Amino acid sequence: MPTQEKTAIIEEYAEKFKQAKSVYLTDYTGIDVITVTELRKRFRDENVEYKVLKNRLAKRSLNSVGISDLDPYLQGVTSFVIGYDDPVTPAKIIKEFNKKKERLKIKAVFLEGQVLDAAEAAKLADLPSREVLLSQFVGLLQAPLTKLAGTLQASMQKFVRTLDALKDTKNN
Repeated sequence: MPTQEKTAIIEEYAEKFKQAKSVYLTDYTGIDVITVTELRKRFRDENVEYKVLKNRLAKRSLNSVGISDLDPYLQGVTSFVIGYDDPVTPAKIIKEFNKKKERLKIKAVFLEGQVLDAAEAAKLADLPSREVLLSQFVGLLQAPLTKLAGTLQASMQKFVRTLDALKDTKNN
């Protein structure tokens, strides 16, 4: 029977998992306390939470919000990286962190209702940020309109020059 403290943890993390844009399951074997503290700070700066939970409590929290696809990955040593803003940011931080130490291994990622394995999750780190993707998209939309405006303006200028030339020929 779960204690009141465990029930509170399950409810707290169920709410956090529900609000998350992405949930990364990682294996933190071999990481010392100083390194974890540094990693937590980097995550915190980007509105990402890093938490070690017992697999059983995590499973109950995830299942209570309808996420059961991660159950097979809840074995062994597991930590959770919960991204609240940009779902790709945690992958970028993990990739940068692993360049120096290579100790935090991604087991799986829950992103927009889908589970990605470690190989697919590694590709997320290479994606541009949401802001960059949006600006590229806006640029793609804006380019044809800019060309159209330039073409229309050039046509109008040519028309005005033709009228001026016609006026000059009538005055002479």
